[in-house]
Amino acid sequence: MLHRTVLFGCLLAVACGDDSTSGGGGAGAAGGGPSTGGSTSTDGGGPSTGGSGAGTSAGGEGTGAGPTGGAPPCTASTLEEAVRITDLPIDGASSPRAWTAQAGSGSVVAWEGSDGSIHVQRLDAEDQPYGDDLLVDGDQLYGLAATPDDVALLVSRPPDLMTFVKIDTSGNELAVTNLVGGGDHGVEGVEWFGEFAQTGRMVQRADGSYAAYHALHRRWPDGIGHQGDTLRLLSSGGAAAGGGWGWGCSHSMDQRLADGPNGLVPICIADCYPGKGIYFNHNQAQLTDDPGANCMGGYSTELGGLVADASGFFLVYQDDSGGAHLGAFSTTGQPVNERALSVPGSSRLARYDGGLLLGSGNTTLQRLDASLADLGGPASIGAPLPDADFESRSDGEVAWASAAGGTLSVVRVRVCEP
Repeated sequence: MLHRTVLFGCLLAVACGDDSTSGGGGAGAAGGGPSTGGSTSTDGGGPSTGGSGAGTSAGGEGTGAGPTGGAPPCTASTLEEAVRITDLPIDGASSPRAWTAQAGSGSVVAWEGSDGSIHVQRLDAEDQPYGDDLLVDGDQLYGLAATPDDVALLVSRPPDLMTFVKIDTSGNELAVTNLVGGGDHGVEGVEWFGEFAQTGRMVQRADGSYAAYHALHRRWPDGIGHQGDTLRLLSSGGAAAGGGWGWGCSHSMDQRLADGPNGLVPICIADCYPGKGIYFNHNQAQLTDDPGANCMGGYSTELGGLVADASGFFLVYQDDSGGAHLGAFSTTGQPVNERALSVPGSSRLARYDGGLLLGSGNTTLQRLDASLADLGGPASIGAPLPDADFESRSDGEVAWASAAGGTLSVVRVRVCEP
């Protein structure tokens, strides 16, 4: 049976104009200069035209004294037995969305608190909390990355900001970079977040730098605030690094982002430009079409989990007729293999123990090999799948978290000996 740990005590769209003739800009440099240390506040990130000890957490005494090494070996004869669920009491969450991120031998978990802040809690190798419950200003959380020394987040902030934030393990800000927002929406070239699609993703790359891919609004020369997406690159210190693009798919209704051996894998849903459907790398390849999309925010496709590997990438998606698929694609976005799924196309996906782990429905897991064939039978677990993404960990395990009421559930699918 699965392993569940419960910790007691207090621990812790408005539519826009049709931009089908805007032509979309080319790649753009992210604004802002290098960080000079300490807390930074850097506006920009793309062109404006075309284009460790025990601590006291919030509300009570923290548990644990910090990570002291990896988790002990586990044994399991079934996938269900490899699942560990740790329930953490929290003061409340404003949404079920939560994220996990590996940090050395431990990890961090972050969620959107009912107090209007983003909460960050460090966990040891057995997902037990330690240290302070850290608070970050933000409404919604779109990505999380961590090392043993710092935590990076992609958050939206009022009134219209998408912001990269980096903090140390005491919650002190190391960098704050406003990617879009903060200007007069009536001025040509001004960019902002949140009026139409409120979507985005962030990843930390192998070299320690970051990439953020998210929806944005921009006032164009026609006097209309059109909606698209932008890929922004940041240094390891959080400063805007140039590259990426300033204007990609539009209207960009959702995005996914992964980093793999061949670089970044950005995926979007477009209802108009560069065409109608799901696209890889802005306009490099159309993965599925959606002829009924109407260039006004109407579309029929859906994005699920994304995994990048040396051969290309795997993507869960829904086509325009409602059919769900798990597709294997080459490094250039060409289809290599496909498996039809029996559930909607939002299923989660991660690397797991040399293969893949698919999360379907609300509580069902299935192991797959690289050819997308089943390995063993499905497992039904006692925790919901995440509103955010599965996390693929360097040790072959998978983690995620979800919030409900006063409980944060941290789930780990371990790699065990039979």
